[in-house]
Amino acid sequence: MFQWFFGWLRNDSFAQCRRWCFALLGLTLPALGAPANLPVDEIADGVFVIPAPLADATPENGGRVVNSGFLVGRDGVIVIDSGANHRHGEAILATVARVTPKPVKMLINTHSHPQNVLGNSAFAERGIPILATAATAVAMAERCPNCLASLRQSVGDEAMRATRIQLPDTTVAASQVLDASGRQLRLLQFGHGHTEGDLAVFDEGSATLFAGDLIYSGQIPHLSEANTSGWIAGLDQLAGLPIRILIPGRGPVGSAGDIAPIRRYLSELKQRVSVAYQEGRSADEAIRLAELQEFSGWHGYAARHGRNVQHVYFEIERLDLDGRREGRQ
Repeated sequence: MFQWFFGWLRNDSFAQCRRWCFALLGLTLPALGAPANLPVDEIADGVFVIPAPLADATPENGGRVVNSGFLVGRDGVIVIDSGANHRHGEAILATVARVTPKPVKMLINTHSHPQNVLGNSAFAERGIPILATAATAVAMAERCPNCLASLRQSVGDEAMRATRIQLPDTTVAASQVLDASGRQLRLLQFGHGHTEGDLAVFDEGSATLFAGDLIYSGQIPHLSEANTSGWIAGLDQLAGLPIRILIPGRGPVGSAGDIAPIRRYLSELKQRVSVAYQEGRSADEAIRLAELQEFSGWHGYAARHGRNVQHVYFEIERLDLDGRREGRQ
């Protein structure tokens, strides 16, 4: 019996079994604490994107559903958005290290949503400065505790292990030009759009725009904190930039032409809902009257479009009621 056992240890069947065991162990390493091996693409000289799938946050993807990226400058790296949790932030830093030995000098948060900022703690542990708009910092302080709890429900406790809320330590209140490790960056802040404090980043040298969630490509946007009119106005300003490459918050890398579809979705949504409101229809009736078949193939249409209709309806209602109150004064 022992001769058979030791013979089996040496034969090809055991070797194959051993290879499978190590392969399976490798697949489970991210769940055990090792950072995931993220994909990365160089889309211009020194400009990298870490793409995410068009998906909602699940335990399987660990919340990695928004694009992030980084710019390699003369003596350091600038990272755009930190991911959905501490482990995601670690994975982004590991991805940067695979590409360049240069240190990360700055993290920029484009807005306050959890999939973009809950990896901040991995950067803070290394003393990396975190920059965002002042409005984003305020929104994070107010909402991130609830967002953290909500994302933990979506992806599970294991994925969110070691995640803590880390606010930006540097804030900007308006658009400005920043020299970051030799790269000229335009930080673009247009007021309340997708969120109260959206920040787009335009790299002058490569004409690349990191749009954050001001641009969704192929996916229905989240409007829960949006000001629709402000968002449309911000998109009109983005359209005036000499963009060669556009990295949306969600969806594939594209070009300036990707601004038009999301603008059309928002403007047609607002126009349809405005008509329903003026006709005295209810918010529920507006959902039926504001169907936008052109966008029904975008990811999340069935789940989010109806909620977006209601959000816009209540935006219009608030403006109407505020106008009536002012008229009575």
